[in-house]
Amino acid sequence: MSNDGGGTGANGLVIGGRYRLIERIGSGGTGTVWRALDERVERDVAVKQPHLPGDREAESHRRAANRLYREARAAARVDHPSAVSIHDVVVEDGLPWIVMELIRGESLHEVLRRGPLEPAESARVGLAVLGALRAAHAVGIVHRDVKPANVLLGPHDRVVLTDFGIAHIQGEESLTMSGEFVGSLEFIAPERMSGRGAGPASDLWSLGVLLYASVEGRSPFRRTAPESTLAAILADDPPEPKRAGPLGPLILRLLVREPERRPGAEETGAVLEAVAEGWPAPEPDGAGAGAVRRTEPRTEPRTEPQAGPRTEPQAALRPESQAAPRPEPKAAPRPEPQAPSQAEPAPALLSASVTETVPAARPRRRTPRGTVPLALLGAVVAGGTWLVTFFFGGPDSRAATEHPATYSSAPAAVSSPTAAPSPTAVAWTAHQEEAMQAVLFLPSAYRESARQGGAGDQPRLVVYEADGITVRLTRWDTAPGSPMSRAQAAHRTWDGHTGDARTQYTRTRFHGDEAALADTAFGLAGSPTRIMQMFVLTGDGGMYELRVDMPKGTADEKKGTAVFKEARNRLEIGKDRAVSGRHRTMP
Repeated sequence: MSNDGGGTGANGLVIGGRYRLIERIGSGGTGTVWRALDERVERDVAVKQPHLPGDREAESHRRAANRLYREARAAARVDHPSAVSIHDVVVEDGLPWIVMELIRGESLHEVLRRGPLEPAESARVGLAVLGALRAAHAVGIVHRDVKPANVLLGPHDRVVLTDFGIAHIQGEESLTMSGEFVGSLEFIAPERMSGRGAGPASDLWSLGVLLYASVEGRSPFRRTAPESTLAAILADDPPEPKRAGPLGPLILRLLVREPERRPGAEETGAVLEAVAEGWPAPEPDGAGAGAVRRTEPRTEPRTEPQAGPRTEPQAALRPESQAAPRPEPKAAPRPEPQAPSQAEPAPALLSASVTETVPAARPRRRTPRGTVPLALLGAVVAGGTWLVTFFFGGPDSRAATEHPATYSSAPAAVSSPTAAPSPTAVAWTAHQEEAMQAVLFLPSAYRESARQGGAGDQPRLVVYEADGITVRLTRWDTAPGSPMSRAQAAHRTWDGHTGDARTQYTRTRFHGDEAALADTAFGLAGSPTRIMQMFVLTGDGGMYELRVDMPKGTADEKKGTAVFKEARNRLEIGKDRAVSGRHRTMP
């Protein structure tokens, strides 16, 4: 690397004896992107300076650099008009710098900030991205980070998939360390979370999320916290897109959790082409994942909606800007905080009170939860890269235990009897939560399904499930606000998902401590959800949240409300009140 007077700082540095850095045009978790001048042929290029973890002198760092070099050279073999062209890979100071074509335009992410696309335009963009992915898969390359920020819309309606810099060669060790994932969290396929690695079907899942975001303006799995986003990917069905038109069935099939059940690239391409051209979308003929029955195209001319002006210059690999997350629409089964009880003192209504007569419109789709991870310790975002560490604990766990990222140890939720007995008529188990200084009492049918954090982490939470009802206990060592402010924030979260949340608030006290109850219903036009919460501010400045999620308008709602009230009445929190011992069964 040399600097022979072409500028100050990093500007003017010459990479590989020919690529002079002009300006930094983007930065993310996987690297910094520069606009550079290829002095040998006098053209502008984009140069990506990689960011690798660990000490540069460490052996692990050198191995990672060597893998990245091999993978970048392999990615250079991807030959498709919609795949960014990699011109060169230059090793400087032991790091492989990736030199690629400079795309002048704006990203799909930037376009979507102005509003969603029409289905035909989304299909046109998706078809181009699929073409780049098929070319990559043909040479054994999996992209692993398909998202709107990595799709550039250039001049002459060109669509280019960028950032193959974190792609990897199938069959080789991943660039990342055990327990870490590369890519933007809400676009990562569930099988990658389970340690099964990435394959072509994983890229197709990400394409499905991208198509959903294109027509709806938001990802179906984005939540207000990384843990909630992970849980949504692993356990929640995406809400049906409202604006997708003929793309809707394909999008939902791409978002099936089992990779083998997703449509193949050929079938996906046939549907995208039909929608982009205004033809009737072909339907699966039942002969296999990749088989479709084509329909004769219409003869009327195609009218192609425009994505909006594309005048802002942008280089390849510009990372996604950090906009505030926009919650999903519809009735996401379980996003984030919410709600409380009914038979309490007269509530102070700070929003519309919950309506008890909303019918259950359509039955909510259930997903088997036997393979959901027991706990998600946390997710650290660095630019566009998520490093996710998984912690697992069994039903008897009282502190998180680290294991490899696999779901095989997750216990299946145990269903309670179909009848709805009084909660006091069934056996109750005391779950000693030592890290949270609490004892949570639940009917014996409830089994732990998730756990986050240990004694030094904040917040810490544990989740139990049975028969479609979820109970969650959370503790903060330092309260994030007053009980009522947290209840109001919870309402805003749910209302952001569907725009129809109704919450009843109650100021109260719990064993002498300040507390607030929130009872919320939302998703009233689809699959109504009810969430009951209690927030307690403890004398030491900490906070607890007890939360129960349940489907509204069903028999499970009665069970859920009864469980919330009884669990609230039996809850023991704080050093002085939390009793010792393991799980105790009580009448």
